[in-house]
Amino acid sequence: MTLRHVVSWKLNGETREERDEQAARAIAAIEPLRESVPTVRALDVRRNELFDGDNFDVTLIADFDDAEGLAVYAGHSEHLPVVALMKQITAARAASDFTV
Repeated sequence: MTLRHVVSWKLNGETREERDEQAARAIAAIEPLRESVPTVRALDVRRNELFDGDNFDVTLIADFDDAEGLAVYAGHSEHLPVVALMKQITAARAASDFTV
């Protein structure tokens, strides 16, 4: 069983340039979690490329063995500063967790 965790964020920058800068900061903060959190099995984070302003700006797709692995990730000391950053730069968040 693999638990897939998908999160999308709508950034709060007023211009495309501001959102691009925020997206770069977010991606730079999130990508190292692939290596630093032992329960992460796969992690990919991307900047939206089409329909700027309509679509969410950044999406994370991460895989875990199970819900317990996701819980370890959520509370991991390397993840918590990323959560704080994302709360500062986002206007909205949407998430879904499901088995693949």
